Amino acid sequence: MNCSNWETETKLPLVTSCKQAARLFSLSLERKLTIREYIVMRVHLFMCKTCTFYGNQVKALRAIFIRHEEVLSNTPVSSDDQLSDKAKMKIKKSLMSNDDLS
Repeated sequence: MNCSNWETETKLPLVTSCKQAARLFSLSLERKLTIREYIVMRVHLFMCKTCTFYGNQVKALRAIFIRHEEVLSNTPVSSDDQLSDKAKMKIKKSLMSNDDLS
């Protein structure tokens, strides 16, 4: 396969926009990028400090969400976390009165 066919097949130019770089960055969190995708993203991040900052923020948020999910999955549900019947009725009445206003 010659280089021109390969570039046509990937449909990804070596110089990319911030929008395309952000898409590649998000994609890199879901799956391993192809060599070409990885190079295109890294070249863009090298040149664009805004996208580098964006990437760092996305990675930080992802780490927070993963940690939050781990904490929630390891936290036992206690009876203290459940609403009392009185509280449930109060909420139900409030929702019903809001429906009447609509």
